[in-house]
Amino acid sequence: MMVLLGLLATMVIILASGITMYVTYQHPALAQPLTVAVGVAAVLLTAAGIVLTRR
Repeated sequence: MMVLLGLLATMVIILASGITMYVTYQHPALAQPLTVAVGVAAVLLTAAGIVLTRR
């Protein structure tokens, strides 16, 4: 079950990063797209790690 939860969390992180990268690409004044996507992925990965370690 934990493997499936980990895979789901990974897919959500990739999806959120892709969406963020697309938005920042369309509006370059926001930030460099890759930097923003990596930042979002890092925050989501940290949150998922905290949730998974509390179990």
